[in-house]
Amino acid sequence: MAATADKRGPAQRKYGHPRPARVKRMSEGHIKAFTKAIDSIDRSKSRREIFGDFCELAYCALAKAASPSEQQREALERQYMEVVARYRNKDDIRRMPELLGITIEALNHGGIDFLGSVAGELEVLDAKLGQFFTPYDISRCMAELTLSDVAKTIDEQGFVTVQEPAAGAGSMVIAVADVVENLGYSPDTHLWVEAIELSRATFHMAYIQINARGVAGKVINGNALTLENFTTSLTAGASVFYAANGDPFAKQRAAAREQAEAEEMRNAERQAERAKRLQTLGKNNDYVPATQLGLFD
Repeated sequence: MAATADKRGPAQRKYGHPRPARVKRMSEGHIKAFTKAIDSIDRSKSRREIFGDFCELAYCALAKAASPSEQQREALERQYMEVVARYRNKDDIRRMPELLGITIEALNHGGIDFLGSVAGELEVLDAKLGQFFTPYDISRCMAELTLSDVAKTIDEQGFVTVQEPAAGAGSMVIAVADVVENLGYSPDTHLWVEAIELSRATFHMAYIQINARGVAGKVINGNALTLENFTTSLTAGASVFYAANGDPFAKQRAAAREQAEAEEMRNAERQAERAKRLQTLGKNNDYVPATQLGLFD
């Protein structure tokens, strides 16, 4: 794929990206609609509880649809029903798809960390836990600086891989997807992301947004420092990416196998040489210093 002057994709050339001012107006409308819907659900629960339950339900539904594992799908179904059981009035549960619809519509064009903004509006962030989400504009600036040569990488190998070790609600990943899409590449074909988030509740938010943004990859509830991995969920875009490109790390894995095989061969040669030296040990009466035997190589 050769880079061209107009790198926008067909959909972008036809419809274009909304201007920042329009995105802001649209997002404000979506945030108000979301907040209004939240306030109409189970008045006995706090906004924090309802928002958390929505995120968990939405995560379970989306991750189940994208999971290739029957065991994981069954576990997600059980988790979903555990949340449903917390509500006596099932009409409240029926309002949850409305919230998901608002979220997906808000994220459709990118340009916003929607659930992060909603969490701030609902005042459900916990400052004591350090929950301060990076504003989208800062994430976008960082993404543009970091991905200054991304078009070259995609043109050379067909896609680019990105890891986000502290994903939060997914603002940085959304910004990366926006940069890639603005260059005319599809986030589910030319971008593979592995996003890690420690907080379980925030992991749900990240998965919803990264999945809804159409990004290919996996979202991990884990600790990037200790390398602990509690839950891994593929996005819906992952299957599209695999169909187009296969394993995003196939070359690295092949190189690692070749290196391991070469090291194994070198070890075998060293062992054979040592065995040969041991066989000749003591066959003549000459004194042979231990250092010459190579026993301690």
